[in-house]
Amino acid sequence: MHWFVGALLLLAGLSCLRYGLTGASGFEQEPPFLALGVLFAGAGVGLWLRARTASLLARAGLLAALIWVGVKALRQLFGAARGGDADEALAAHAYLLGNALAVGGLVLAFLLVRRAKSAPVFGPRDLVPLGGLALGAVLAVIWLVSDDARLRPCRLGNHAACGRIARGLLEAADRDPTARPSRSDERAGRLLMARPCPPDDTMLCGVFRYAAGTVEARAGRAETAKESFLAACEINRSWCARAVLQWTLPWTPEEQGRLARP
Repeated sequence: MHWFVGALLLLAGLSCLRYGLTGASGFEQEPPFLALGVLFAGAGVGLWLRARTASLLARAGLLAALIWVGVKALRQLFGAARGGDADEALAAHAYLLGNALAVGGLVLAFLLVRRAKSAPVFGPRDLVPLGGLALGAVLAVIWLVSDDARLRPCRLGNHAACGRIARGLLEAADRDPTARPSRSDERAGRLLMARPCPPDDTMLCGVFRYAAGTVEARAGRAETAKESFLAACEINRSWCARAVLQWTLPWTPEEQGRLARP
Protein backbone atom coordinates (compact mmCIF):
# COMPACT_ATOMS: atom_id res chain seq x y z
CA MET A 1 0.00 0.00 0.00
CA HIS A 2 2.80 2.44 0.81
CA TRP A 3 4.25 1.94 -2.69
CA PHE A 4 0.87 2.63 -4.27
CA VAL A 5 0.15 5.77 -2.24
CA GLY A 6 3.69 7.02 -2.68
CA ALA A 7 3.40 6.59 -6.45
CA LEU A 8 0.16 8.60 -6.47
CA LEU A 9 1.79 11.52 -4.64
CA LEU A 10 4.92 11.30 -6.77
CA LEU A 11 2.87 11.43 -9.98
CA ALA A 12 0.93 14.40 -8.62
CA GLY A 13 4.20 16.14 -7.82
CA LEU A 14 5.68 15.49 -11.26
CA SER A 15 2.48 16.79 -12.87
CA CYS A 16 2.68 20.01 -10.84
CA LEU A 17 6.35 20.43 -11.73
CA ARG A 18 5.65 19.90 -15.43
CA TYR A 19 2.75 22.34 -15.37
CA GLY A 20 4.74 24.94 -13.44
CA LEU A 21 7.67 24.75 -15.86
CA THR A 22 5.98 24.35 -19.24
CA GLY A 23 2.20 24.47 -18.93
CA ALA A 24 -0.16 27.05 -20.39
CA SER A 25 -2.21 28.88 -17.83
CA GLY A 26 -5.82 27.98 -17.21
CA PHE A 27 -6.10 29.98 -14.00
CA GLU A 28 -6.76 33.63 -13.25
CA GLN A 29 -4.29 33.41 -10.40
CA GLU A 30 -2.12 30.35 -10.16
CA PRO A 31 -1.13 28.47 -7.03
CA PRO A 32 2.62 27.85 -6.57
CA PHE A 33 2.85 24.70 -8.70
CA LEU A 34 6.62 24.38 -8.34
CA ALA A 35 6.36 24.41 -4.55
CA LEU A 36 3.47 21.93 -4.59
CA GLY A 37 5.35 19.67 -6.99
CA VAL A 38 8.44 19.51 -4.77
CA LEU A 39 6.27 18.94 -1.70
CA PHE A 40 4.29 16.10 -3.32
CA ALA A 41 7.44 14.48 -4.68
CA GLY A 42 9.14 14.60 -1.29
CA ALA A 43 6.10 13.13 0.45
CA GLY A 44 5.76 10.41 -2.22
CA VAL A 45 9.38 9.29 -1.94
CA GLY A 46 9.06 9.46 1.85
CA LEU A 47 6.08 7.12 1.74
CA TRP A 48 8.09 4.70 -0.40
CA LEU A 49 10.71 4.75 2.35
CA ARG A 50 7.98 4.31 5.01
CA ALA A 51 9.00 7.62 6.61
CA ARG A 52 6.75 8.60 9.49
CA THR A 53 7.00 12.30 8.63
CA ALA A 54 5.77 11.64 5.08
CA SER A 55 2.59 9.98 6.36
CA LEU A 56 1.84 12.84 8.77
CA LEU A 57 2.64 15.43 6.11
CA ALA A 58 0.36 13.74 3.57
CA ARG A 59 -2.52 13.55 6.04
CA ALA A 60 -2.15 17.19 7.06
CA GLY A 61 -2.01 18.30 3.42
CA LEU A 62 -5.09 16.28 2.47
CA LEU A 63 -7.04 17.65 5.44
CA ALA A 64 -6.05 21.23 4.54
CA ALA A 65 -7.06 20.66 0.90
CA LEU A 66 -10.35 19.11 2.02
CA ILE A 67 -11.17 22.14 4.17
CA TRP A 68 -10.24 24.55 1.37
CA VAL A 69 -12.35 22.75 -1.24
CA GLY A 70 -15.24 22.43 1.21
CA VAL A 71 -15.26 26.16 1.97
CA LYS A 72 -15.08 26.95 -1.74
CA ALA A 73 -17.97 24.57 -2.46
CA LEU A 74 -20.11 26.18 0.26
CA ARG A 75 -19.50 29.63 -1.19
CA GLN A 76 -20.55 28.43 -4.63
CA LEU A 77 -23.61 26.72 -3.15
CA PHE A 78 -24.75 29.93 -1.46
CA GLY A 79 -24.01 31.87 -4.65
CA ALA A 80 -26.14 29.48 -6.69
CA ALA A 81 -28.97 29.69 -4.14
CA ARG A 82 -29.03 33.49 -4.33
CA GLY A 83 -30.06 33.22 -7.95
CA GLY A 84 -29.00 35.30 -10.90
CA ASP A 85 -29.58 34.45 -14.53
CA ALA A 86 -29.82 30.89 -15.80
CA ASP A 87 -26.28 30.80 -17.23
CA GLU A 88 -24.70 31.89 -13.96
CA ALA A 89 -26.75 29.36 -12.00
CA LEU A 90 -25.76 26.57 -14.39
CA ALA A 91 -22.07 27.51 -14.15
CA ALA A 92 -22.30 27.64 -10.34
CA HIS A 93 -23.83 24.15 -10.22
CA ALA A 94 -21.16 22.82 -12.59
CA TYR A 95 -18.40 24.20 -10.34
CA LEU A 96 -20.22 22.76 -7.33
CA LEU A 97 -20.26 19.31 -8.96
CA GLY A 98 -16.55 19.56 -9.67
CA ASN A 99 -15.81 20.49 -6.07
CA ALA A 100 -17.98 17.62 -4.82
CA LEU A 101 -15.96 15.20 -6.95
CA ALA A 102 -12.75 16.76 -5.61
CA VAL A 103 -13.96 16.22 -2.04
CA GLY A 104 -14.65 12.57 -2.82
CA GLY A 105 -11.19 12.14 -4.30
CA LEU A 106 -9.52 13.77 -1.30
CA VAL A 107 -11.44 11.57 1.14
CA LEU A 108 -10.41 8.46 -0.82
CA ALA A 109 -6.76 9.61 -0.84
CA PHE A 110 -6.90 10.21 2.93
CA LEU A 111 -8.23 6.70 3.54
CA LEU A 112 -5.45 5.25 1.37
CA VAL A 113 -2.79 7.23 3.25
CA ARG A 114 -4.16 5.93 6.55
CA ARG A 115 -3.73 2.35 5.31
CA ALA A 116 -0.12 2.93 4.26
CA LYS A 117 2.25 1.55 6.90
CA SER A 118 5.01 3.80 8.23
CA ALA A 119 7.87 3.48 10.68
CA PRO A 120 6.78 3.64 14.35
CA VAL A 121 9.45 6.25 15.20
CA PHE A 122 11.17 9.14 13.45
CA GLY A 123 14.53 8.44 11.83
CA PRO A 124 16.99 9.57 9.12
CA ARG A 125 14.55 8.67 6.32
CA ASP A 126 12.27 11.47 7.57
CA LEU A 127 14.79 13.96 6.21
CA VAL A 128 13.48 13.27 2.67
CA PRO A 129 9.93 14.61 3.20
CA LEU A 130 11.22 17.33 5.53
CA GLY A 131 13.63 18.45 2.81
CA GLY A 132 10.76 18.54 0.31
CA LEU A 133 8.71 20.61 2.75
CA ALA A 134 11.56 23.08 3.34
CA LEU A 135 12.31 23.48 -0.38
CA GLY A 136 8.60 23.85 -1.16
CA ALA A 137 8.30 26.59 1.47
CA VAL A 138 11.28 28.45 -0.03
CA LEU A 139 9.78 28.21 -3.54
CA ALA A 140 6.41 29.43 -2.24
CA VAL A 141 8.05 32.48 -0.65
CA ILE A 142 9.90 33.23 -3.91
CA TRP A 143 6.61 32.84 -5.81
CA LEU A 144 4.96 35.40 -3.51
CA VAL A 145 7.82 37.91 -3.49
CA SER A 146 8.35 37.80 -7.26
CA ASP A 147 4.66 38.60 -7.92
CA ASP A 148 4.34 35.40 -9.95
CA ALA A 149 0.84 34.78 -8.65
CA ARG A 150 -0.34 37.78 -10.66
CA LEU A 151 1.97 37.81 -13.67
CA ARG A 152 2.54 34.15 -14.50
CA PRO A 153 -0.88 33.47 -16.10
CA CYS A 154 -0.33 36.43 -18.43
CA ARG A 155 3.22 35.30 -19.17
CA LEU A 156 1.91 31.87 -20.14
CA GLY A 157 -0.58 33.32 -22.62
CA ASN A 158 -3.78 33.94 -20.63
CA HIS A 159 -4.96 37.11 -22.41
CA ALA A 160 -7.77 37.68 -19.90
CA ALA A 161 -5.18 37.80 -17.11
CA CYS A 162 -3.10 40.25 -19.16
CA GLY A 163 -6.20 42.42 -19.59
CA ARG A 164 -6.77 42.56 -15.83
CA ILE A 165 -3.15 43.60 -15.28
CA ALA A 166 -3.45 46.31 -17.94
CA ARG A 167 -6.66 47.69 -16.43
CA GLY A 168 -4.96 47.88 -13.03
CA LEU A 169 -2.10 49.91 -14.52
CA LEU A 170 -4.51 52.24 -16.30
CA GLU A 171 -6.48 52.82 -13.09
CA ALA A 172 -3.26 53.56 -11.18
CA ALA A 173 -2.22 56.08 -13.84
CA ASP A 174 -5.64 57.76 -13.75
CA ARG A 175 -5.53 58.07 -9.95
CA ASP A 176 -2.12 59.75 -9.83
CA PRO A 177 -0.21 60.23 -13.10
CA THR A 178 2.76 61.77 -11.27
CA ALA A 179 3.32 58.90 -8.81
CA ARG A 180 6.29 56.70 -9.64
CA PRO A 181 5.32 53.10 -10.43
CA SER A 182 6.06 50.37 -7.94
CA ARG A 183 8.43 47.52 -8.74
CA SER A 184 5.38 45.33 -9.28
CA ASP A 185 4.03 47.83 -11.82
CA GLU A 186 7.42 47.97 -13.54
CA ARG A 187 7.45 44.18 -13.99
CA ALA A 188 3.86 44.24 -15.24
CA GLY A 189 4.62 47.01 -17.74
CA ARG A 190 7.62 45.17 -19.19
CA LEU A 191 5.54 42.03 -19.51
CA LEU A 192 2.69 43.80 -21.34
CA MET A 193 5.03 45.55 -23.74
CA ALA A 194 6.60 42.22 -24.71
CA ARG A 195 3.31 40.29 -25.04
CA PRO A 196 2.36 39.38 -28.63
CA CYS A 197 -0.98 40.68 -29.79
CA PRO A 198 -3.96 38.33 -29.43
CA PRO A 199 -4.82 37.25 -32.98
CA ASP A 200 -8.55 37.54 -32.35
CA ASP A 201 -8.57 40.78 -30.34
CA THR A 202 -6.32 43.57 -31.61
CA MET A 203 -8.17 46.10 -29.43
CA LEU A 204 -6.83 44.31 -26.35
CA CYS A 205 -3.33 44.62 -27.76
CA GLY A 206 -3.74 48.40 -27.80
CA VAL A 207 -4.67 48.28 -24.12
CA PHE A 208 -1.48 46.29 -23.41
CA ARG A 209 0.76 48.79 -25.18
CA TYR A 210 -0.87 51.89 -23.71
CA ALA A 211 -0.82 50.46 -20.17
CA ALA A 212 2.89 49.68 -20.57
CA GLY A 213 3.42 53.26 -21.75
CA THR A 214 1.79 54.69 -18.62
CA VAL A 215 4.35 52.86 -16.51
CA GLU A 216 7.21 54.25 -18.58
CA ALA A 217 5.77 57.77 -18.45
CA ARG A 218 5.29 57.65 -14.67
CA ALA A 219 8.87 56.42 -14.33
CA GLY A 220 10.18 59.37 -16.36
CA ARG A 221 11.38 57.30 -19.32
CA ALA A 222 9.95 59.52 -22.05
CA GLU A 223 11.37 57.74 -25.10
CA THR A 224 10.12 54.27 -24.19
CA ALA A 225 6.80 55.80 -23.11
CA LYS A 226 6.38 57.46 -26.49
CA GLU A 227 7.25 54.17 -28.21
CA SER A 228 4.50 52.36 -26.30
CA PHE A 229 1.93 55.12 -26.84
CA LEU A 230 2.64 55.25 -30.58
CA ALA A 231 2.32 51.48 -30.80
CA ALA A 232 -1.09 51.69 -29.09
CA CYS A 233 -2.07 54.58 -31.39
CA GLU A 234 -1.26 52.53 -34.51
CA ILE A 235 -3.52 49.74 -33.24
CA ASN A 236 -6.44 51.96 -32.21
CA ARG A 237 -6.58 55.68 -33.01
CA SER A 238 -8.56 56.43 -29.84
CA TRP A 239 -5.33 56.07 -27.83
CA CYS A 240 -3.67 58.89 -29.79
CA ALA A 241 -5.68 61.74 -28.27
CA ARG A 242 -5.52 60.19 -24.81
CA ALA A 243 -1.72 60.02 -24.97
CA VAL A 244 -1.47 63.71 -25.96
CA LEU A 245 -4.00 64.96 -23.40
CA GLN A 246 -2.91 62.83 -20.43
CA TRP A 247 0.87 62.94 -20.75
CA THR A 248 3.25 65.86 -21.29
CA LEU A 249 6.05 64.34 -23.35
CA PRO A 250 8.63 65.84 -25.74
CA TRP A 251 6.85 64.81 -28.94
CA THR A 252 8.79 65.44 -32.14
CA PRO A 253 7.00 66.94 -35.18
CA GLU A 254 7.05 63.52 -36.86
CA GLU A 255 5.50 61.88 -33.79
CA GLN A 256 2.89 64.60 -33.55
CA GLY A 257 2.02 63.95 -37.16
CA ARG A 258 1.58 60.24 -36.47
CA LEU A 259 -0.68 61.01 -33.52
CA ALA A 260 -2.76 63.51 -35.50
CA ARG A 261 -3.11 61.34 -38.59
CA PRO A 262 -6.80 60.36 -39.07
